[in-house]
Amino acid sequence: MFAEVIVDIKSSNTDRVYTYKIPEGMKLEVGMRVSVPFKNRFIEGYVISITEQTSYPVDKIKDIHKILDNYSVFDEKMIELAKWMKDYYKCYFSEALQTIMPVGIKRGEKKVKIVRINISEIPDELCKRAPKQYEVLHYLQKRSPIRLSELVKILNIDYAIIKSLQKKGYIKVYEEEIHRYSVKDIERSQPLVLKEEQEKAVTEVKKSMEKDVFEKYLLFGVTGSGKTEVYLQLIDECIKSGKSAIVLVPEISLTPQTIERFVSRFGNKVAVIHSGLSPGERFDEWRKVKNGVVDVVVGVRNAVFAPFKNLGLIIIDEEHETTYKQSDMRPKYNAKEVAEKRCELENAVLVMASATPSLETYYKATKGEYKLLRLTKRINVSMPHIEVVNMSDELARGNTSIFSRKLFSYIKENLQKKEQTILFLNRRGYSSFVSCRDCGYVPKCPNCDISLTYHFEDKRLVCHYCGYQEAMRDTCPKCGSKRIRYLGIGTERVENDIKKFFPKARVLRMDVDTTKKKGSHEKIFYDFRSGKADILIGTQMISKGFDIPNVTLVGVILADITLNLPDFRSSERTFQLLTQVAGRAGRGEKPGRVVIQTYEEDHYSIIASKYQNYVRFYNEEIKYREIFRYPPFSHLMNIVISGEEEEEVKNIAANVYLMCQKIVNKLQNKSYNKILGPAPAPIRKINNRYRWQVILKSEDRNVLVDIAEKVQTMKYPKNIRISVDIDPLNIM
Repeated sequence: MFAEVIVDIKSSNTDRVYTYKIPEGMKLEVGMRVSVPFKNRFIEGYVISITEQTSYPVDKIKDIHKILDNYSVFDEKMIELAKWMKDYYKCYFSEALQTIMPVGIKRGEKKVKIVRINISEIPDELCKRAPKQYEVLHYLQKRSPIRLSELVKILNIDYAIIKSLQKKGYIKVYEEEIHRYSVKDIERSQPLVLKEEQEKAVTEVKKSMEKDVFEKYLLFGVTGSGKTEVYLQLIDECIKSGKSAIVLVPEISLTPQTIERFVSRFGNKVAVIHSGLSPGERFDEWRKVKNGVVDVVVGVRNAVFAPFKNLGLIIIDEEHETTYKQSDMRPKYNAKEVAEKRCELENAVLVMASATPSLETYYKATKGEYKLLRLTKRINVSMPHIEVVNMSDELARGNTSIFSRKLFSYIKENLQKKEQTILFLNRRGYSSFVSCRDCGYVPKCPNCDISLTYHFEDKRLVCHYCGYQEAMRDTCPKCGSKRIRYLGIGTERVENDIKKFFPKARVLRMDVDTTKKKGSHEKIFYDFRSGKADILIGTQMISKGFDIPNVTLVGVILADITLNLPDFRSSERTFQLLTQVAGRAGRGEKPGRVVIQTYEEDHYSIIASKYQNYVRFYNEEIKYREIFRYPPFSHLMNIVISGEEEEEVKNIAANVYLMCQKIVNKLQNKSYNKILGPAPAPIRKINNRYRWQVILKSEDRNVLVDIAEKVQTMKYPKNIRISVDIDPLNIM
């Protein structure tokens, strides 16, 4: 018997199938990790098939060295999915398989030694002859079984005593696997009575689930319209039919409240996968799925690979979120596309949901690629009242504060009524940059082409790209002036000003700086939900997953931050963020109010946000996309060339451009193709590496796939890095 193996070497030269002989007696299965000889060493490999015959000379085929796990990591459908990812995202087969493989697998399960008493009566003679042994047995009569480490610590005894008791047969010591993560025990909830629109959505999807066919849906529901209850009842139907379900949520939406909703309905049948867990904890959750212990997985992007044997449903919540795309490493996959392919392979149903769907998804729904389901009304509560304040007018009237007079008065009123407020600003730190009033000097990161952000609490200037820090100076290092001004605002500045204006208010802040420690995100959430704070200030972390009835006011400090980014999706992102954060207000019995502060009140994304009107925004934005041939009217590919010498980077970028131009010119297919660049990336330098980019647009994705393959197999100098991203969500 022979095994076809993919070896763990990331190179185009080795990105192929290798054949190895299966030694007699080795119980090998498809999908196992193995150790195989490769040249003069042993490396890890993945078995993708087993065959009885081979075209290679048998005497030249090497034996598999050993099996690394006693179970298969991939089933045949997962191997098929990895093959698709390899071709679709132009990555190596091993990269696709390792993306599917659980984090923490190399650490394996955690086992601890357990001590159990093995006799019913303690021999009397032990009391005098071996008092310490007697003490151990006497303790174990009350507390057996117990962890060995715990027993030794409590009784302050030597391990030799344990060995002696074990030798006599008085106790039994054995290993037991422990799970490193478990969700809190939560009171079980019952299904709610569905409203008409919810009932219609559940019935429609249920029909597809009963047919065991691949179907795709877009559940388009306003904030607070009861999408989560639709998910819960669909999952319940899925479990009743003997199948399993995956629920994907963006990292920032995976709040304790989100997890609670699923655990309260399905109890210990839920596994949770997110980046807050250690590799060992994530591996334990993966094993629960693999062993059929759970029926539901709730998790972030890579939970799409949960190894269910009988998958029936994948739900993608907040489908518009950019975190579903892996952009920082290969394969640069989008979990939405992978979920769609997996549902196709497993004859499962895909439900994507959002109050603000991505333009591409909604466009496909209007063209019939997805079945469109609508939830147009909030459950038992009205939509919040939204007001837009022009900050230029505030400035003209002498208000130099970061709070408009309207927002200030509403915050004051909320504090008096003991109602809670959320203040949103999608920028952390105190000031976005500092400047000398006399010479105009702005401190910049020595490693990146970006100004340093001032953090008031630490009195430090920080680069949010490479992490460089330096102490804030009292004088300008260039001219010696003490006239330093702080420009731009961040969440730390908002917190500082709130405490200055409302000294008695209890304030919490949630951003990357305050949630670095494990469990800090949960603590801030629970403290705010339980009423221990009046005001929560935060970045986009607070724009989703917060369903707190006492929040009646949301203030958007500056709506223009995302609007002015050099990215064709900036208007869409602005509308989505504003609509989502506005949806946090008035989710209980009390009516909600939202104040959006802006310098661009006439922009169509701000106007559409004010009226919470997605279709109005879509109709305006889609016109610009069509005129400039941006998605959904084309596919994009971003090629970023980086290196330490800018001139070398620039020359390589020019060569890449010429190669792309050559391929496009030879195309028989005369679809729309355009090459932009080469040009410096919007952030020209990060971590001492200069960055140039070439951007391609094409109506035909296969054209980009062909070019990507050529670009990635070109020869480059050692210090040059090439990043190729097809259908990027960010071209910064």
